[in-house]
Amino acid sequence: MCIESLVQKYRVHAAQILLAAGALVVLPSTAFAQDKTVCGLEVKEEVVKILASVEDASDDEKAKVEAEVYEKYQYCGVQDAQLAPANQYFYIAARECGAFVSNLGSIFYEEMPCVGYDPQRRLFAAPVKIKQTFGFGPAPFPGSREHVLHCVADQFGVLQPVARDSVHLSDALPGNFPTWQFAVIARATQNLNTVLPLNNQTRRAKSILSWQLPPTNCNYTPIWGNAVNYRIRLDQ
Repeated sequence: MCIESLVQKYRVHAAQILLAAGALVVLPSTAFAQDKTVCGLEVKEEVVKILASVEDASDDEKAKVEAEVYEKYQYCGVQDAQLAPANQYFYIAARECGAFVSNLGSIFYEEMPCVGYDPQRRLFAAPVKIKQTFGFGPAPFPGSREHVLHCVADQFGVLQPVARDSVHLSDALPGNFPTWQFAVIARATQNLNTVLPLNNQTRRAKSILSWQLPPTNCNYTPIWGNAVNYRIRLDQ
């Protein structure tokens, strides 16, 4: 056997040992992660500024401005999702949670691989992983919000909005380094026929994370964020 073949065989064998030992070799993040983003800090600062200017406006006016912001910057999420695919371990984390990812936007700044539901309290718990020190607005205020909309399928299999809430956050102070785990806790208050009565039935659910722009429906694709699809059970 030639020397080159022996070397190649050794390399393959060594790699298999390292992987079996617990992935001791860290692969370059550029191969698997959204390590770049089309829309940088200046865009996110502009979004924070625009939405802060209508904070005290009517709900209709807020909705109008939010729709305008979405239309203007939608390309940020579309291009990040296409040009910088999500980290493979993000998808693995979702599968380990019994979920699959859809409606993918940019997850350069934050991501949500998992959601759980407490049927007795009608509460959804959505952990949000924050991955950057910047891009969330000046600390402590105005900062920004991570919004999550939760939907559950009705008797016809059509997803209906049942709960929504958000958590406030801001840029990290100097000396702090990512990542961090935030959580959005939301109580089901709409379309309660999808989560009641508590009869041990299994229902299809979908949760949508969206930075700064509240999701408007169950098919919403966020600019910054993602959706996960999973199943809940209505136990007593």
